[in-house]
Amino acid sequence: MQKTLVILILIASAVYAGWWIFNAIRRASDPCCGCEGCQLKELKQHSKHCSKHKKPQCWHKK
Repeated sequence: MQKTLVILILIASAVYAGWWIFNAIRRASDPCCGCEGCQLKELKQHSKHCSKHKKPQCWHKK
């Protein structure tokens, strides 16, 4: 019984450590490090979204 409990705890800790490492690697390229409520991050996402829908400067000069 004790060995089973120890094995379950070790498996759970290995899964948690793997999840934590996966998230750390995924967030490595994010300058905000996963921050959810930062105004800078919102501005960055807004500028990304807006730049996709803007027409080129020379579009109306034809």
